[in-house]
Amino acid sequence: MQNITIVFKKSMKMSDLIDSDYRLLLLLNRLNISLGFGEKSVDAVCQENNFDTNCFLFLANYQSNKSITDIQHTFESLPLAPFLHYLKNSHHYFLDQRLPNIRRKLEMVFESSDKRLQNIVLNFFDNYTKEVFEHMQYEDEVVFPYVYSLINEDNLDQYSINIFEERHNDIEGKMNDLKQILMKYVSGTTDQILMVNILMELYMSEEELEAHTFIEDSLVIPRVKQIEKKRLEK
Repeated sequence: MQNITIVFKKSMKMSDLIDSDYRLLLLLNRLNISLGFGEKSVDAVCQENNFDTNCFLFLANYQSNKSITDIQHTFESLPLAPFLHYLKNSHHYFLDQRLPNIRRKLEMVFESSDKRLQNIVLNFFDNYTKEVFEHMQYEDEVVFPYVYSLINEDNLDQYSINIFEERHNDIEGKMNDLKQILMKYVSGTTDQILMVNILMELYMSEEELEAHTFIEDSLVIPRVKQIEKKRLEK
């Protein structure tokens, strides 16, 4: 049974952290941390993989059980670059793995059913994927390089994080729309096991995107505004 009340620490074994919440396997994947860490501690595994341990613990504790007290203050005490690395890797994961995998399953579940409904669902999903791609591509190519330049104090661009904040749209809402379509309007003659699998993946994706958006909107953007303000004061 999952223990979702534990607060993860540096000294605990990485294997115990994963046992506490298997969903954190996805966090390891996003950070390119491979399995096979034996009895090593969280701190040792993070150091071996060149990822700040405190940033890892922040992400693990937030994503697993929201157990961080005074989350804004805690975030401000941590380096910003590791979070940009995490967000960018998350983009690659969604665009290259998660969304294509869901589409393949949608094609399979509709193979022998209503082609009209299949076209509606796949067109909806393809339009959503295009929107997510454009959203994440803009962040990767414009926003993150700008933030890195601020961190490195070599920014000569007139860009402002306010531009990003104004155009930052909700990318998890349509995921819920697709869930509702599949639950309410797809015939029971389809492969029910596969349909449940798709829905579970959509629920997980929605939760992950909500966490992703929270980190961007509620943590990264305010932090970048602070850096911008200090830069102007110099």
